[in-house]
This record gives sequence, structure tokens and C-alpha cells, in this order.
Amino acid sequence: MSLTEYNAKYEYIIRSNISDRQKALKLADLMTDMEGHLRNDIGEHRNKEVHALYKKVSLLSNLL
Repeated sequence: MSLTEYNAKYEYIIRSNISDRQKALKLADLMTDMEGHLRNDIGEHRNKEVHALYKKVSLLSNLL
């Protein structure tokens, strides 16, 4: 999945009309997908944009 697709999925989740609990679960799934993408890159921190979005998703999921 591309960074644009990850970001679109993130935006869809946070703007959806579902409970915070459901959002947190969906964000956790998104983070799992992103972790796989980060691990597949050579050097986890090589793709800074994906890493930055991962941190953004992580912070929001902790707030919900």
C-alpha cells in the first residue's frame, strides 16, 4: 500500500461516524499494516514519511 493510500485510510477512519472504540480498533489494524510496510523497507527509518504517519496514527489511537 502506498503512503497516499495509508493516509486516505487514516482520514477515512478518523472522519467516519463510528464510536471512538471502533476507530481505535481500525487504527490499530492500520498500524499493523504499516508495521509490515516499515519492516519490508531496508532499514526501518528509511521511509520517513511512512514512519511519520505511523507516529500520527499511534498518537491518535492512544487518545481514543
